[in-house]
Amino acid sequence: MPPGGRGAGLWLARLASADSRRRFGRYLAAGCGAGFAATAAVLGWDRWFFWAMLWGAGVFVPLRLAVELAGARGQRVRAAYRAQLPDRITPANLPLVAQGVYERDVLMPRIVTPPYAAKVQEAVVAAARAAMAQPEPGEVLRRASWRLVGVADGWMAEMRAQRELDPTSTNIQARWHEVRSVAVLAATARVLVALSEELSGQPFSGPGLDAQGVRSFLDDVLAYLDRAALDPDVPPWTGAPLGVWTPEAVELRRRWEAYLEVTGPAPSRLAAVVEELVGG
Repeated sequence: MPPGGRGAGLWLARLASADSRRRFGRYLAAGCGAGFAATAAVLGWDRWFFWAMLWGAGVFVPLRLAVELAGARGQRVRAAYRAQLPDRITPANLPLVAQGVYERDVLMPRIVTPPYAAKVQEAVVAAARAAMAQPEPGEVLRRASWRLVGVADGWMAEMRAQRELDPTSTNIQARWHEVRSVAVLAATARVLVALSEELSGQPFSGPGLDAQGVRSFLDDVLAYLDRAALDPDVPPWTGAPLGVWTPEAVELRRRWEAYLEVTGPAPSRLAAVVEELVGG
């Protein structure tokens, strides 16, 4: 069983990403540079080489090596969560569980950049934490997942209609933006479906559909979006619509698009999405 929700485990898992370690390295270098300048200003610039060696070899190098070692440990922690989820999901281990499910179940289109992919983790953790504050979190997440599936269903039907209407469109930037938006939404739904099953102990289900049908639909959507973003000659989406789109999905899609307009964290916009997902 993977380690269950310890703060150190979450910290290590975050350092498993090379981008996270590089970002930490930049902050560390800036901090050591500021420390060197302050030390030299107070104790004298005539010994600048000694202060540089102190902050470089004595502080920066050991800490940088420690972060690399921690990153290797973090990769093992994340692998453990991919292989087996903990017996009980808690708010503490939720980020690790969500990341493990994402890495296990989602094959993200190549056009989706890391800042967009990070939105999946943010949205999943926020929605799941809101659900876990309610009496039946598994059922709450099942309904939230179903709402996202409804948005994806209608969005894919719209993309197909647009492609059939204008098959020679060359607006690549608009296509990439839409692909990223739908892909992040579908990936979020894919992870929430799995989490709803873990929390409820029951297979995911919806009106007229079972868990396998929903998973296949979301996986097919992600596979199609991967091709559609990189190949302008890919034909329109041919997947069968689920028929689960409802007018209520319009507001959720509006909030979702607003959330993805901001590349980095967008707490207020994310809260609006969670409110629509979990609050109704």
